[in-house]
Amino acid sequence: MASFPELRYHFGWIVAGLAALLGAAAGLGWWAGLGAGPGTEALRAYDQGDWDWSVRLARRRLKEVPDDREAARLIARSVARQDRDRAAIAAYARIEPGWMTAEDHFLLGRALARTGQDDLALVSLEAAQAADPDRLEILEELAQVNYRKDRLVSAEAMAERLSHVPGREARALLMLGTFRSARHDPEGAASAFQRAFELDPEGKSAAPLPLQPIRMLWVRSWLQAGKPTEARLALGTMPAVEADPESAWLLSRCFLQEKAWTQAAETLRMAGSYRRDHPLEPEPAPYLGASRCADCHPSEYQSSLTSRHSTTFALAREARSFPVPDRPVSDPGDPAVRHRFERRGDAIRVETEVGNQVFRAIARYAFGSPDHFVTLTGSAERGGARMLRMSYYHSPRGSGWDLSTGLASRPAHPDQFIGEPMDPGDGERRCLACHTTNFRAIEDQVGPESADPAIGCERCHGPGGHHVLAVEAGLSDLAVVNPGRFSADAINRSCGECHGLTEPRGAVGDPDDPAWFRFQGARLLKSRCYSASDGRLHCVTCHDPHKRLERESRPYEAQCLSCHGAGKTTCPVEPVKGCVGCHMPKVWRKSAHSIHTDHRIRIISPPAAGS
Repeated sequence: MASFPELRYHFGWIVAGLAALLGAAAGLGWWAGLGAGPGTEALRAYDQGDWDWSVRLARRRLKEVPDDREAARLIARSVARQDRDRAAIAAYARIEPGWMTAEDHFLLGRALARTGQDDLALVSLEAAQAADPDRLEILEELAQVNYRKDRLVSAEAMAERLSHVPGREARALLMLGTFRSARHDPEGAASAFQRAFELDPEGKSAAPLPLQPIRMLWVRSWLQAGKPTEARLALGTMPAVEADPESAWLLSRCFLQEKAWTQAAETLRMAGSYRRDHPLEPEPAPYLGASRCADCHPSEYQSSLTSRHSTTFALAREARSFPVPDRPVSDPGDPAVRHRFERRGDAIRVETEVGNQVFRAIARYAFGSPDHFVTLTGSAERGGARMLRMSYYHSPRGSGWDLSTGLASRPAHPDQFIGEPMDPGDGERRCLACHTTNFRAIEDQVGPESADPAIGCERCHGPGGHHVLAVEAGLSDLAVVNPGRFSADAINRSCGECHGLTEPRGAVGDPDDPAWFRFQGARLLKSRCYSASDGRLHCVTCHDPHKRLERESRPYEAQCLSCHGAGKTTCPVEPVKGCVGCHMPKVWRKSAHSIHTDHRIRIISPPAAGS
């Protein structure tokens, strides 16, 4: 579905006038004193939006004075305003940073964003905002880049600010609804969309983004909030549902929530194969919580409680399954630095002594399984959200406390010995997104899913509100995501949302870099078994996500032999056993105090080694 961050905006803004431009910085030289020459003509052309003529005049000036910096800058600005993004980036590369103004930082940032370089774009756009905090086009572009960079709190704040600017309210509200939806705030999203369409009933402010996907997100938001009447009203502003399977499918969900079974069945038939064509799409339904699933699926529910999925998260105040040190712990990067832990009331408090300075934090969340590795996050007394520096590990080679995964041995600043700074409002949310059913329920401590033991049923199967109604109604479509019926590609993508299908951050070049071994999904896709399986090999081929991880090799080797057994391609060394030990060796990762099975199934020589 299209979204605001995919847009490429084209502005026709009138920039600052010639007098303001000439007074913005010292050293404008001949531009300020040339009178009616090509310099003032070029500036006038730029001011009036005639950027092609502005470029021509500025280039004429550069032929006369090759080192004229203002002419070079005007060329960069003009080509950027013409949406010639790569040319603008190249032009700005020749301009000294000290000559960059808010206008330049914005235009360079926009060009970088539109060429897929969001990290660099963010730097430029933040510099632009620092120089000109209230400039609307800077805020709008920055909001979208923040959204793409998963900095949702910042994106939402900027959209909220823009929504109060006369003449821009509707467009900003559409952005705001999109951002709130991503933050799992369906009612807030629906309200923003509602206000946007009240101001702009035809949705013209969405252009050039297609309007229908935005309206569909509006409908989904009302359904997620459990308000089917409002959802039907939003659908009623669209063309007849008969012509659109997605609209018919959503209307069937409206009737389902209203318990209008006959209408639900009729509109579901009109939707045709929509559900089958979108197997990974979660139901736009309210959450029920995993305990509700136990009523009809007791075996799966009880077995899921023994899996690591149920132990990957806890509120720090409830995390009593790992021992807090009863004495100070020396920092691995600097033994003179000491960390003290204390359970006080319902909190875990951490105190770090660096020389004559003491830094304090209170842990809020515990991520990871106590039989493996647990990292704490929380709030520092000075500096906001932190991933705390010391993590608990339990491994075949011992237990204790060591650096949290990915942290530097020696931090850049003394206050980072307490922990690595995280994006305010977003850092912990990103962790919660994979370690819990619904991060918003944990953040706000509301909703039945907030009581789930870490990752509950609805994390993979989607919110269950429609499922129980569909069963009650006797519908053929049970209104739930069923990964077991997915294609191999869809299953791998579903698991890969948390277990990784892309190159892990920090990995370099060779896939035998130890940073890869934590991301089994990414390594599996690099195996010949996967590429030669004709789309049949997937994570659930070997792993039942509802159960505790099987430690014995025999069940896995049975899967190997189903493809490589008698009469098929067999191993010349040992055709009937030992597959996993040779082709999927266990790799010790010292940095994480853990053993990972290498899922890049292959003939290995020499044996893989961890770090």
